[in-house]
Amino acid sequence: MPANTYYIIYDEFSISICTVLDDVCDAIAGGAQLYGYTDDEAMAQLLLKECFQIVERNS
Repeated sequence: MPANTYYIIYDEFSISICTVLDDVCDAIAGGAQLYGYTDDEAMAQLLLKECFQIVERNS
C-alpha cells in the first residue's frame, strides 16, 4: 500500500488536511498557505491542531 503524504493548508476561512498534491497546488495558487506536511496520519492531526491554535492566536 503506497504511503500518503498529508499536507496541512490554511487560508483566511479554513484549515484542512489534503492528500492530493494537485489540490494543494490549486489551494496555494488561490492564496492558501502550506503549514506543513507529513506521512503519518496521527502527526497530521497534531499539525492541524497546532496550526489552528497559531492562526487563532494571530487573529
